[in-house]
Amino acid sequence: MKYLKIGGTWILTLLLAVLMAGPGSQKFTSPTWERMFRTWGYPDGFYLVIGAVEVIGGIALLIPRVASYSAIMLVVVMIGAAATQILRGGRNGVGEIVFASLLCVLAAIRWRDRLRVNRPRSAPAPGGM
Repeated sequence: MKYLKIGGTWILTLLLAVLMAGPGSQKFTSPTWERMFRTWGYPDGFYLVIGAVEVIGGIALLIPRVASYSAIMLVVVMIGAAATQILRGGRNGVGEIVFASLLCVLAAIRWRDRLRVNRPRSAPAPGGM
């Protein structure tokens, strides 16, 4: 069971890392993103900032020690993307909300793992003797 949880966490992590870093890198190579961000009313070059955040955040998801922070940062980006789609893109933003939800799940898992690793071994269990 332990290996199933670890494997599931890593599969989710790899999936989200690819799904964040891939489109993030496209913001540097595809002129479509520049036009879309301009149409949505964002300042020039903002698509590059978002692309950099997505690429760095996607890569950081692969580092367990910082994965929870990275996931939370990417949740903020995805909430912004959902709001953009709903308010200016003419779409419902469901895909972005699903990504944000999965990133929240990953952040919670990694945060729990981080707390478990950092707990001192000599301390008694809470409520017990």
